[in-house]
Amino acid sequence: MKSKLLSILLIAFAFILPIFTPEAYLYVIGLAYLFAIAVVSWDIITGYTGQVNLGHTVFIGLGAYTSALLQVPSRIGLSFKVPIFLSILTGGVVSAVFGFIIGSITLRLRGYYFALVTAVLPLVFMQTVFIWSDVFGGEEGFSIGFENAFAKTVIGRYYIALIILIVCTAIMWLIVRSNIGLKFKAIREDEQLAESIGIDTTKYKVLAFVISAFFAGISGASIVHYRITVSPDLYDIPLMLLITLSAVMGGLGTIYGPLLGGIFIYLAKNWWIKEITKGLMFPIDEIVLYILLIAFGILMPEGLYVEIKKRFKKSNNL
Repeated sequence: MKSKLLSILLIAFAFILPIFTPEAYLYVIGLAYLFAIAVVSWDIITGYTGQVNLGHTVFIGLGAYTSALLQVPSRIGLSFKVPIFLSILTGGVVSAVFGFIIGSITLRLRGYYFALVTAVLPLVFMQTVFIWSDVFGGEEGFSIGFENAFAKTVIGRYYIALIILIVCTAIMWLIVRSNIGLKFKAIREDEQLAESIGIDTTKYKVLAFVISAFFAGISGASIVHYRITVSPDLYDIPLMLLITLSAVMGGLGTIYGPLLGGIFIYLAKNWWIKEITKGLMFPIDEIVLYILLIAFGILMPEGLYVEIKKRFKKSNNL
């Protein structure tokens, strides 16, 4: 009951935030919301089934480029443009289809083999961006045009990003709280035991992979319509490291932890640390983030969300 009340208060705060926040900062916060969807979606496969996917940015990039190309159809020889939200949904579906194909093959591998194979995937997909630069825009990417943005104003885009975050997180929360989510957790805790009691572990790992890929695609497609550009940075390794950092620090297998961790880490990297270290001649933001990761690993190995819950329970028992 208290967690639901806290969620309602946080959502209410997010809705009134534009009243007292400058647009420059509001723009970054909106992007943080869409990044958080990618973090939570990674938690579905890694936190709930225990399968370490190091290629999650493949699905973010697929969703982003699919939606962007549907807004600039001349790049792929089409003569009609798809409505914005339909193109975002299509980006999620394309990512889910690729997730099914990739997951059906790679999830038969276990342990480090799966992680290593998925780690290579972003590099493979990124090459297509460079090889077919006429279509994908090469290293610089391309713009989808201001007319294809979520809204004409920063505030409008912020609210749409917030609503997408709420809807996507709510759906993922319902999935992990269902019978399907229980089977995901059983696989995470002991895959052999889960098999012995009749759970088709490969089937449910692939399902988790597809769900994770779908919402990652939604995240990537939404980012494109928020910032109006698509580029290879949505495929790259630094983004994957940022997702991993956010989920681990927030608390794997909790939904709420990666959600809050994603927003916190994105704002820290793209706003707070830059403000604090303004004027320095070398990039310190990465150093600070990984110092934080080490500190959390030592002091809060289960993540911030789990640690807060433990301390809250202790205070109630006193």
